[in-house]
Amino acid sequence: MLLLPVGYIQAETTESTPVVFQSIPEVMTALESAPEYRKKAVTLGRLPHAVEMGKPFPTYVAGEDGKPKLETENVVSEGIVIARNPEPVIGAVYNEWLVPQDIWTKNYGELPLFDSFMPFKRVKTIKAIPITEEVLNWLGSQDGSTAIIAVDWNEQGMTVYKNGYLSDGGYGIAPDEMEKTYERVE
Repeated sequence: MLLLPVGYIQAETTESTPVVFQSIPEVMTALESAPEYRKKAVTLGRLPHAVEMGKPFPTYVAGEDGKPKLETENVVSEGIVIARNPEPVIGAVYNEWLVPQDIWTKNYGELPLFDSFMPFKRVKTIKAIPITEEVLNWLGSQDGSTAIIAVDWNEQGMTVYKNGYLSDGGYGIAPDEMEKTYERVE
């Protein structure tokens, strides 16, 4: 079962090996003292339809050309929740991803009851640090503006960008996504 965060484009190149940032002491020290954030935007969640079981489930993000881009594709199975951002990526294409039910309840407190989308507010917080030049150096950036981090849901990793954020949840957050969907916990 895979948890797919929102707002990220998977690495398209296999030239770089994704870095496990959790093994970099400087990154972990920075994350320990980082501010806490909570997702302020609502996430929609639903149980899968019976006809979806065992079928591929694509996750789309916005591509650089403004068109939907396939981020990952996973298979729908028992014990998952289908999550969705309320706003479409473009047109009628939404950013939807699969979340294991145990992870969903940790993040949102309760499971959806039906196979139609219901709004949920995240209860779990994250810590996040800005992705600066220094952080990119720690991550082994080749170009000074991006790095590829290892993630659970994609063996090619996730590309993170300068001015974005790196979270203790094991993923990056795009700058506009951070501003639009997260709030600092005081």
